Amino acid sequence: MNYKDLLDKLKQRWQGISYNKKVLIILVSAIILAGLIYLVQILTRTNYAMLLGDLEAKDAGEIVAQLESEKIPYKLTNQGKTILVPEEQVDDIRIKLASDGLLTGMGQGYELFDKSKFGATDFEQQVSYQRALQEELRRTITSVEGVEQARVHLVIPQKSVFIEDEGTASASVVIKLKPNAKIQPEQVKGLNDLIVGSVEGLKSENVHIIDTEGNVLNDFLKDPSGTADAGGAFGGSAVERQQQIRRAYEKELESRVQQMLAKVLGPNKAVAMVSAELDFNQQQTNTTEVLQGPIVSERQTEESGSDSGGGGVPSATTQMPGQTITGVTGTGQNDYQKTDEIRNYQHGQRVSAVIQAPGQVVRLSTAVVLDESVKNLDRTQLEDIISAAIGFNEQRGDQITVSAMTFDRSDLELAQELEKETQQQNINDLYMMVGAASAGLLILLLLLGLYLRRRRRKARLAEVGEPAGIPITDMEPEEEAPAPKWELPPARDKHKELKEIAEERPEDLAQVLKVWLRE
Repeated sequence: MNYKDLLDKLKQRWQGISYNKKVLIILVSAIILAGLIYLVQILTRTNYAMLLGDLEAKDAGEIVAQLESEKIPYKLTNQGKTILVPEEQVDDIRIKLASDGLLTGMGQGYELFDKSKFGATDFEQQVSYQRALQEELRRTITSVEGVEQARVHLVIPQKSVFIEDEGTASASVVIKLKPNAKIQPEQVKGLNDLIVGSVEGLKSENVHIIDTEGNVLNDFLKDPSGTADAGGAFGGSAVERQQQIRRAYEKELESRVQQMLAKVLGPNKAVAMVSAELDFNQQQTNTTEVLQGPIVSERQTEESGSDSGGGGVPSATTQMPGQTITGVTGTGQNDYQKTDEIRNYQHGQRVSAVIQAPGQVVRLSTAVVLDESVKNLDRTQLEDIISAAIGFNEQRGDQITVSAMTFDRSDLELAQELEKETQQQNINDLYMMVGAASAGLLILLLLLGLYLRRRRRKARLAEVGEPAGIPITDMEPEEEAPAPKWELPPARDKHKELKEIAEERPEDLAQVLKVWLRE
């Protein structure tokens, strides 16, 4: 087919379409074209993922220089502390940086012993073993869910032939959690057991696991009320056990206040700390109470009489030997009456002993810091709620302090930014799918409309009949006798023939004209 003829047919077809249909076709074509362009941009867009985060300026500069030398595209976020690279190249770039010694936080484990070093002293071998073990433990800890980075410090004493000269092995682990991540107590216990089982001679009480905020994560394992045996792995002095009990009580109150504030103010809006003063002195109070019993014996004596004689002044002096007092004489008569009553009881006795358990609360001090973003808050009402949660007692001297400060949300903002980018990308992908589906549906509807239009046109032609109901034989004049070969046939006058047909059958001619106008 000739392309010129095809263009001419399309041009004629376009000119035969009404104005409204032309506008509709242009709009649909524009929408389809925009959807295709957006789809191409989405499919060809590079998705970036975090390579490293929380970098120092020096480390970030070295890594960026290496990426530029390798012509690897990258992005810097979080004030240059986080480096983003194409998602499909993250693993390859990390391996490349690790081989070049630029990957922060990466060290050599037992690979240190892959190459034998002649002339190494025992001290160098010991230090190399300690470095390798620290790196192996770090790799294992960072593989735990929720842990982003970790550092391990081991103290491995040198062996001695004398037991008293041997030191005590200890381990300190610093863990950096991922944004909005929380490590569970079961995970902390597993890490504690992992470290104890990896270092020879290490005891559980000598393992210290903290996070980057300074919180001791494995403190609950040393609590005598916990799952471990206080007299075993958590032996230690009485003072240490008392401190563990006090800290466990404080954490319980902090957790209750923190959960309540999170529900009232929202997450990450308040921080609560409780300081408790406990009395660990054991006191015993013995009380003896006498109970009244029944009467076992009773005697009652009554005496009465009269005395008419005089006498001296009755006193103790008159009863002493060698003492005389001039008597007093009189003529009156004295009457007297005397009653004597004695009762004997069988008394009972009640003895009770009260032992006050150690750990009584002497005083509580609670500090609550609110984010400055919290507005229109009644401090008095908040203090009343906190008082009820911790069991505030003013007579003990308890105190509550509530203040407002600006929280550091750099890590949270970074996590929210990454999450927002992910959500935006998902929304864009959804829009792309909806746009593609809409474009396909419009094309389908357009094709269906053209198909139905063709069917309706054919149906109308079928109702009218063959060429507007006019037989072809009627429209042609009667054949005349063949002319001789040497004579030319006379020229046909078409205008005259049409005029005759119009005069003979005007209705059929009008029907044909209507069909032509419709097309």
